[in-house]
Amino acid sequence: MKKNFLTITMAFCLFTFSSFIISNNYSFDSHNNNSTTVEESSFYYVLDNRYKGGSDAFIEVFSKNVEYPSDAMNNCRVGLSKVNFTISKDGKFESLNFSNPLEFGIEKALETFFKSIESEWKPWARSSEMDMTVGWAVVSNRDSYYPDADMVIKRVPAYKLSTDDASCGIDAKNDKKIKKFLKKKKYAKALPYVEEMLRRYPDNKEYIENKKLIKFKNK
Repeated sequence: MKKNFLTITMAFCLFTFSSFIISNNYSFDSHNNNSTTVEESSFYYVLDNRYKGGSDAFIEVFSKNVEYPSDAMNNCRVGLSKVNFTISKDGKFESLNFSNPLEFGIEKALETFFKSIESEWKPWARSSEMDMTVGWAVVSNRDSYYPDADMVIKRVPAYKLSTDDASCGIDAKNDKKIKKFLKKKKYAKALPYVEEMLRRYPDNKEYIENKKLIKFKNK
């Protein structure tokens, strides 16, 4: 009886220990796989591995060569460019896409920059797809728009810009207009302000829903 009890106890301990090892190995592998996926698609990781000179060199070249288009400044065009591009495994620049177009020469300025550095990418074991954000800010007062982006192009206008429309308006003023017009069911008047705020905050759920509502009501 005593022998059977010891056998059962040892078997239970062995099973518990094995389960612990398997569980920890699975957690470790799972964590590593997730962190690798995030890391390999990150802004700095891709640049450090694919761009000649790494992320520091890219940032320096970008800062020196990308100018705020005059049309964009004159029209108070600010916002967040969402850029996606692919580098083939042999170092060729394959595609460039914008999912939040700002217009007024902004996309053209970015296209020109990426074209100028086509030969600066390194071969690697596989192709790389990269998402990058570029913020455009015309700073005219303390309430100006300050984008949260990988790269920021910020300029101070040489003259006072108009603040009578959504493009030149500060966030708080535009939000106030949106609420006012939606409350009064003046959807056409609310639309320019919603679209302006989406250029600045393209992933904001409230603005996305506001635009859906306006489109539905204007059918």
